[in-house]
Amino acid sequence: MMIVTDTASDILESEAAELDIRLAPLDIAFGDVHCSRNTPEMLDEFYRLLTTSEEFPKTSQPAPETWLELFREAQRNGEDVLVLAMTSQISGTYESACMAARLSGYDSHIAVVDTRQAIVCQYIVVRYAAAQRDAGKSLSEIVDLVNAFTKRVHVHGIMGTLTYLRKGGRIPASVATIGNLLKIKPTIGIDNGKLVSPAKTKGTAAAKRIIWKELEAADPDPAWPVYFPYTSDREAVEKLRDETVEKFGLDIENTRFRQVSGTIGAHLGPGAFGFAYVEKE
Repeated sequence: MMIVTDTASDILESEAAELDIRLAPLDIAFGDVHCSRNTPEMLDEFYRLLTTSEEFPKTSQPAPETWLELFREAQRNGEDVLVLAMTSQISGTYESACMAARLSGYDSHIAVVDTRQAIVCQYIVVRYAAAQRDAGKSLSEIVDLVNAFTKRVHVHGIMGTLTYLRKGGRIPASVATIGNLLKIKPTIGIDNGKLVSPAKTKGTAAAKRIIWKELEAADPDPAWPVYFPYTSDREAVEKLRDETVEKFGLDIENTRFRQVSGTIGAHLGPGAFGFAYVEKE
């Protein structure tokens, strides 16, 4: 079985090879400079350009031809195909894959799933699906399992600045200017496929208290690590990890850092960080 996901999953190319996962790249461009590959070097270049370029990056979903090439390869090999797409509430990637499946003439062997997730949560869902494939589950079985599992995956984070929401046209310039002056730190999360900001607090310490309340109310599954996603401020997320481990008595060996790639990172900005976990069934 071929499993395909898009690069909004933040899966590095090296990790995709280890998991036997195929990546469909979303294009991220600063003018003529493209940062579309998920490699450590490309992520470093993306965040350098994000903070230095006068242009805000433009992103575009994988073209239908990208999907078609993968589907034709699977057909030649007699494989079923599972596509795990980033949430359709943020991108047209899911619809693009569905269209390509219909055009391929091989759609009876293709399942396209809207994960209702992105970044580290989509990564977790892809890892889960790969484990089910490796355990010998069928395509229809995995689709049912993934649709149930994805509801258990949650992320809560903090944005360092409103500047990049302004640059991306998500909020007015006046709101960003006032918010930055007041040191407003919005909390962020993914709720039913939508990127949401449930609270806006003054200062990072207050924002941490908000997202810790979410973890207090949760019942994380110890079979999965607690993940700590970040855009480019590794020091900030390491501090959050250490504080969270101490506050909740977590096993530090069962924590992982994940860097956010450019598709979502462009809007979060360089100072965003948080945590993600899987709830028990």
